[in-house]
Amino acid sequence: MKVIVLAGGRGTRLWPLSRERFPKQFLKLIDGKSLLECTYRRAIALANAQDVVTVTSADFLFLTKEIAESVSPKLAESMIAEPNGKNTAPAVGLAVKYISEKLHGAPDEPLLVLTSDHIIEPLEKFVDYMKLGMLAAKEGYLVTFGIKPVRPETGFGYIQIGEAMNGFHKAKRFVEKPDLETAQKYLNEGSYYWNSGMFGFTTAAFLEELRAYQPQIYELLNDSFEDVVRNFEKMPSISMDYAIMEKSNKVVVIPMELSWSDVGSWDSYYDVMEKDQEGNVLVGDVVALNAKNSLAFSDSRLVALAGLEDTLVVETQDVVLIAKKGDSQEVKKLVEELKEQGRKEVTEHPEMVRPWGRYEVLDSGDGYKIKRVLLKPGNSLRPQMHLHRTEHWVVIRGTAQVKIGNETFLLHEGESTFVPKKTVHVLGNHTDSEVEIIEVENGDYLEEDDIVVYDS
Repeated sequence: MKVIVLAGGRGTRLWPLSRERFPKQFLKLIDGKSLLECTYRRAIALANAQDVVTVTSADFLFLTKEIAESVSPKLAESMIAEPNGKNTAPAVGLAVKYISEKLHGAPDEPLLVLTSDHIIEPLEKFVDYMKLGMLAAKEGYLVTFGIKPVRPETGFGYIQIGEAMNGFHKAKRFVEKPDLETAQKYLNEGSYYWNSGMFGFTTAAFLEELRAYQPQIYELLNDSFEDVVRNFEKMPSISMDYAIMEKSNKVVVIPMELSWSDVGSWDSYYDVMEKDQEGNVLVGDVVALNAKNSLAFSDSRLVALAGLEDTLVVETQDVVLIAKKGDSQEVKKLVEELKEQGRKEVTEHPEMVRPWGRYEVLDSGDGYKIKRVLLKPGNSLRPQMHLHRTEHWVVIRGTAQVKIGNETFLLHEGESTFVPKKTVHVLGNHTDSEVEIIEVENGDYLEEDDIVVYDS
């Protein structure tokens, strides 16, 4: 059995915590763990770590690897960077090609496709349902997993189940996100399940249905893996549901009764989280007085609530979102408005993750910017210079190796150095511990594109 994890999605539905450059699969929403980490832990409860293949965006590859390695180093061995975002069907096809060619997967081996940004509990029930799905996949079916609805939900697609077949059901039809009246009808009828976006099949069954319903994708997958990557931009942008699941007559549904959320909004996050006696979900440094049925999420500082009811408060270092509970879908409209205004808060997270580590802007003003820089062990920035700014570095923790011009030296805790404009410099960490630096930038232009990078 192989597991495919789809981790290339972008989105701002949990804005301001999620941003275009830091989507929700990387958010630490569950007991200090990211949604992607939780997905990996579910995956290795079903398969060996070396049999888990991840498809992600090239922009997120280093961050995805970092999270994978924190769970098991072997998870980072099979990472695929999509050259372009083409929706789920081409992404799954690329992973299937990798499994066949690079991992020598057999045509009749079952494959399980997992999303990377869902909350699913408990693990034991999830594993049992997935194993049942793999049994159906071995019989040649394309398997999807339906969640028994607990409320009339307008934010999910639905699957209507049909004839019962040894623990699973034939899929009768797929339906789009309904209005509230239709969602209530589905709930009352009992044969409609939320579409979880997870799938199971064998390589042979998947390719057979692709050949029948998506010949363009099928033909592109006939090339070598390297050629598929090279020609990936020729793939149509289409989801698994539209590509084959809604068309094939071999689709079955595993009905599941467990706690599940695609965390598509702050309201859905509130729904699945444990509440206090007043119905509040309080995450982080939060104090609530006479507050009821509210969500307060603190990312960086104290959030204090008094006398609020049915309210959403989400705090990050640079944004505070306040909304009425039940209206969190309006966040999408708000983000669009901010995007039209050119606000960087839509795309950039206060803490920017890079292959060498991460940094956050602590303060900025006319002619200056102050950053906290964390450099991972054994990593260095590439040689670079800036035309419009100087930099002053103070080591707060650890020992950095610095090269400024032709001079190379070590910078220890409490020591500092100065980097003039138009001077090539390198900041490195050759120790086995993280290095923390405060960087003060001065100049008439302090944007990130003031940089000239050289080969090492």
